[in-house]
Amino acid sequence: MLSFSRPLVGYSAETYESFHAVFDPEYYYEQNPDLQEILGNSGENLFQHFITMGVREGRLGRENFNLKAYVFYNPDLLDTYKTDLLGYCRHYMTVGMAEGRICMPQEEGDNKIGEYTTHYNATIPRAINVELAAQRINGCVLQPGELFSFSDTVQSRIPQNGYVMAPAIGRYEYGGGICQVSSTLYAAMCHALIPAMERHPHSSGVSYLPAGLDATISEGYKDLRFVNIYDKPLKIQVDCKEGVLTVSLWLGELMTGNADETLPVESGQPEQSEQPEPEPSEQPEQSEQPEPSEQPEQSESSEQPEQSEQPEPSEQLEQSESSEQPEQSEQPEPSEQPEQSEQPEPSEQPEQSEQPEPSEQPEQSE
Repeated sequence: MLSFSRPLVGYSAETYESFHAVFDPEYYYEQNPDLQEILGNSGENLFQHFITMGVREGRLGRENFNLKAYVFYNPDLLDTYKTDLLGYCRHYMTVGMAEGRICMPQEEGDNKIGEYTTHYNATIPRAINVELAAQRINGCVLQPGELFSFSDTVQSRIPQNGYVMAPAIGRYEYGGGICQVSSTLYAAMCHALIPAMERHPHSSGVSYLPAGLDATISEGYKDLRFVNIYDKPLKIQVDCKEGVLTVSLWLGELMTGNADETLPVESGQPEQSEQPEPEPSEQPEQSEQPEPSEQPEQSESSEQPEQSEQPEPSEQLEQSESSEQPEQSEQPEPSEQPEQSEQPEPSEQPEQSEQPEPSEQPEQSE
């Protein structure tokens, strides 16, 4: 029977007892054949794998306890234990088991793995920076092994990128307040048991979440970075409106949500990018149509006011084509009007409609 042959290096006797209550080396060995050749039957090696990788992978330490599920389904414990997995184990053994807290995965058809919510004042300039940074990380998808950088994703904190002057710790700066977004994201990472490659705490406490869950950002010096440790795409979803900021992490295909509807920057960009396409495509079709009734409309968009008054002759020309031509050919005025329609200036008007200036205007509006 597998067991720990010696005290675990770096762990006290109390810590060992806490983990032994939720980790059975023999069960872990039998349930994970992929680890048998790599780790062997050493209880210490199996335990080290469980606490460093197995928990985050959702592996069971015992038959009736899943530490990752216990962290996820009991979010009220996150503010207290944060990333202290030992604390979660002790809580389960001393309180959670008696309270009947959920400690096993639930079949809910939901692939959300982490979430956290903070609040902000939506009536001050700082809210502009918070909402802008939230919009820019919303919808980001990380492929397995891909690195995420918060500072790069929210772009440089300058007025040209939409950021305004707002208070930060000890000073005012452009982009003041974006640390609330990075901190909320980091707290969601802790809820999902995703380790950070780079994370820096604030020099002093913040009001929107407990110490230990914050992540400060300083362009060029401090960043929040992490890697998707899963074998499926990881998506960041943000809901930011009316002073409530929620960051959630989804694994695999994103379930239905309303974050895209509340973030107009992300959801609006595809719509704006499609606007210029119909205008250039419709103009060549109008220029190829022989109907002269549409030409006066195009001449009104040009700068020739004298030619824009030709709708009446064009209508007479249509009537002359639909009626009998011999009778109208004897009249001098209608016979001269077709000659005017053959003048080079009206014929050049469709060519002017094909110039790139009208098609470039929607791009400038973006």
